Amino acid sequence: MTSDSPPFPTDDPQITRARIAQLADVTRPTVTTWAHRFPDFPRPGRAGGRAYFLQSDILRWLDSRPVPPHLRRPEEGDEATYGRRARAVVARGGEETPLPPAPPVVPAARHGRSARRGGEDGNRPVMRELLGPLAQQVCGPGSMENYTYLLAALYFLRNRSGARWAEIQFGATAARAGSDVLEQTGRAVDEEVRSLGLLPRFTEALSDLVPRNAEALAHVMDLVARLDGNAFQLITEAYETHARLRSREFFTPPGVVRLMLDLARSSLGREPLAVYDPYVRGGEFLAEALADAQGHSLLDAAAKRLTVFGQTTSTAVARLACINLALRGVKPGGLRVSDREPWAGGLDLGGRADLVLGNPPFNMKDSTGDTCRTGTWAYGPPPLDNANFAYVQHGLDVLRAGGRAAIVMPNKAGNSGSAAEAAIRRALVEAGVVECVISMPAKLFSGTAVPVSVWLLRHPSDPCERVHFLDAGHLGTRKGPRSVLDDEDRLSILAIYRAHHTDPFRSLFDPEPPRFVPNVSVRREQLLAATCSLNPLDHIPAAQRRPGKRQSPVEYVVEDARSDVERLRERAAEADARARALIEEPTPLEGTETCPPDVVLADICEIKAGPSFTRMSNKDRSADGTVPVVFPRHLREGRVTDTGDERVHDELAKRLGDYRLKAEDIVCVRAGKTVPPALVETGQAGWLISTNVIRIRKRKEVELDPEYLAIWMRRPEVVAWVNDRAAATATPSISTAVLGRMKVRLPSLPQQRRIVELSSVLEDQALAHRELAEAVTRARNLLVEEAMQQAPNSGAPLPV
Repeated sequence: MTSDSPPFPTDDPQITRARIAQLADVTRPTVTTWAHRFPDFPRPGRAGGRAYFLQSDILRWLDSRPVPPHLRRPEEGDEATYGRRARAVVARGGEETPLPPAPPVVPAARHGRSARRGGEDGNRPVMRELLGPLAQQVCGPGSMENYTYLLAALYFLRNRSGARWAEIQFGATAARAGSDVLEQTGRAVDEEVRSLGLLPRFTEALSDLVPRNAEALAHVMDLVARLDGNAFQLITEAYETHARLRSREFFTPPGVVRLMLDLARSSLGREPLAVYDPYVRGGEFLAEALADAQGHSLLDAAAKRLTVFGQTTSTAVARLACINLALRGVKPGGLRVSDREPWAGGLDLGGRADLVLGNPPFNMKDSTGDTCRTGTWAYGPPPLDNANFAYVQHGLDVLRAGGRAAIVMPNKAGNSGSAAEAAIRRALVEAGVVECVISMPAKLFSGTAVPVSVWLLRHPSDPCERVHFLDAGHLGTRKGPRSVLDDEDRLSILAIYRAHHTDPFRSLFDPEPPRFVPNVSVRREQLLAATCSLNPLDHIPAAQRRPGKRQSPVEYVVEDARSDVERLRERAAEADARARALIEEPTPLEGTETCPPDVVLADICEIKAGPSFTRMSNKDRSADGTVPVVFPRHLREGRVTDTGDERVHDELAKRLGDYRLKAEDIVCVRAGKTVPPALVETGQAGWLISTNVIRIRKRKEVELDPEYLAIWMRRPEVVAWVNDRAAATATPSISTAVLGRMKVRLPSLPQQRRIVELSSVLEDQALAHRELAEAVTRARNLLVEEAMQQAPNSGAPLPV
């Protein structure tokens, strides 16, 4: 799919640094140097992690910059300025080739010059208010994860659909029921993203939220209306924090994304027509490629035909990827959600991509089972317990002739002792597909501390004779527990790379790299004669590496532990404040004179045991299935966990339709050790229950909050009641008839929701303090260990 959006509706368009470079006919690094060197260079706004400038501000600034004599064109005289050059380009482009739309954020001009300077600083206080106590008033018993979906949805509507935004904002200010406004918001976003060929899944995500009142939701909308520039980046950062993303889901930082795109594009040597991400996280690589195409070579039709496509296994994160791409106003070529790895088939991608950009999960087992053993692998089958090199080979397989791939890899992949991986590395070097490997700074990613490298690969039709190794481990600026790769770091790496490679985007007048990056170029014959290590630290001499002071691994760990303590201390204080505010405010429970009635479970819920062994036996389940099956061992801490390889095929799942789950069902153990019942989440709808599991589903006519029922059933008294009535056999079990006689205290629905909210807040408070205590203990142990390592060795014998 391609862009068919109209030009951005303003007489003063927003432009990128790439567009500035094109207007002034200079390189992009030159524009960045101007921004760093001259205090009067216009200040940008931000969107999706990218800087955008008002064209009028840039033209006025360029008017004051004379073109040096050695850079003047033949037709330019002594009074040539970059402003005259740029204005001529704008005039020539005029109506025939209008500027493509920048990400559709509110134009900074509407907020005045001071607001444009405020940019990120102006958004952060608004985000702090959105993520403070107000969030709990809108979440109710819902999750902060789904609350960040709400912020993303509102931000998207406000910037993509003014009419829908106005309609929803009117509904909120008119004090309509919060649930109605949320449903309207979800449906509006789903319709918008569906029109762009994306995944419509916001209605179900927002249904998890239960606003305490309409005023709170209206206040959220008022605050979202104040966000501009880089606000979506801040929303994704909030999602990362509150969703507690695993290594499979965390987002790639903007500095790393920009570096990888620049490297791959420089090596490609032309504008790409198709960009592919084999493991889409928040859509950051594809969104950056789209923004880059909008800013580069506007007179080149190739930039307008750019197609992006990608795959992901996470439905939850895919929602934000959809918004990220849709905010660009460009239709993606395809965003596919699958529970299998991209090389497992189902989508014909061979030879389609000019660029492959990806940050796959590290050291993960291939869930497709024997695919690594039985598939066709040009460079050798990857080990079954580690898919790192499966992603590398898949990326190369997707490239069309002349294409390039930039992939994040763990450093250990470059010199691991695995025989299978060593054989693949040798085959990659022999084929000449490894062009450059860059060791990156530590702690760039929020979800892993594993040291990483960026591998730049090329299609085998265009092999290289050398592998260029760079060590950028000393770069990056520490901000809290993470390192940030800034523009100077990125430009330093690019300058060193470009100095060693043919690069049509490089100019003789590119500025010198702001920071030194140790590097070495090694011939393929040398690598093949040795161990074929692709870890830069094995090739760059120690005397050259990492100039200046660098923290030791122990110091990094200790500093991270200290940062964790401070972060968790703040989180615990916030949890204390939320709990205190909730407990102290008037509630529907106060002044209640009569005790709520007790009812039996069978009167308010449908109770169903799982299918018999004859209907779903062990041989029916395998890792190749598509529908997860829930067993007692998957019920942990009140939640249903990932079922792993316990799956059945669609055909059997359809035959067992009566045993499938819906969101807010409750599942508990039928036979075996009793554990607290679990509440089914939205993303688990459609899963199957196994023989030893019981499903509890509220009757439609009953005013019952399922989470309240789950809290009631987790009470120690209720668990003891179930244990007492479990049949005294070799394996304790309880029948649906006996479970149906369980007494449940049923207050009014508002009181139920109040209890759920109170329980949720107190649970968060307990968890925050538990994690803080664990972090303090961890920091103490590390500090003691560090002190012991630094203590002088007196040589005295240890006491007996």
